[in-house]
Amino acid sequence: MKLKSVLRRGALATLGLGMSIAMTSCEELFNSETGTFDTSAALKEALNIGAQTAAIKLGEDGGYLNDAAVKIGVPDEVSTVVELAGTEAGQTILTLIGAEVFNEGELIQLMNKAAEKAAPQSAAIFADAILGMTIQDADNILFGAQNAATEYLRATTYSGLTVVFGEVVTGVFDQVSVGGKTLNDAWAGFTQYYNKVIDFKERQDLKALAAMLALKAVNAELYHKVAAMDRVNTNLGEYVTGKALDGLFVKVEEKEKGIRTDVSQRTSDLLRKVFGQLDEQ
Repeated sequence: MKLKSVLRRGALATLGLGMSIAMTSCEELFNSETGTFDTSAALKEALNIGAQTAAIKLGEDGGYLNDAAVKIGVPDEVSTVVELAGTEAGQTILTLIGAEVFNEGELIQLMNKAAEKAAPQSAAIFADAILGMTIQDADNILFGAQNAATEYLRATTYSGLTVVFGEVVTGVFDQVSVGGKTLNDAWAGFTQYYNKVIDFKERQDLKALAAMLALKAVNAELYHKVAAMDRVNTNLGEYVTGKALDGLFVKVEEKEKGIRTDVSQRTSDLLRKVFGQLDEQ
């Protein structure tokens, strides 16, 4: 019988057992009756390593900000006013409303610093989620795409992780600062700035109409964005949490791919024996 078929039988035999990802020896994980290894436990171990690696890397100074793959950018509302400020017609509008200059870079730094500060605490949250997973059809995941385990983790735990990790992320909003300004301060300043633009474009006076028509004449696409602006509806806590969590999954996926393709990253007997089957494909 081919080893892959044997592994499949073993994986199916483990379904529903909810086995822990505690690092037990290969002798304990080896089933002497069927001659199979615990594929489910190996996948959990790989994900746990990926989560720990992600938490460490993204928790370093500049972990999010200096990594283009996970850097948190500004919400749509911010993008619109930044684009507006970059046009001559937009500058006319901002001058007329007397809006102070909004510092986009400051907000970006603060959002990424908040995610960075929260990242180290994600390892324990991920570990709890992974521990509680019952991996269905573990063999198909093992022999599937290079990010199959990470995608399974995302599909089965993302909603729950968002709630728990969200509390961690929002808890640091007043702990990170740039130039003495916290993330909550920066967001409050932006919303005031943003709402002044809305108040102006909703006025029916001649200055407002003339300024909006001038904007339409030089940049119709931006004009329609501004015309569609409504009161700020982005929940910054949810926004940063979602982006921070997405970044963590990116790093977990990177580690999963490493374990699948690089023998040196299989740091236990279990990982070497189970993931080693991929080398024979």
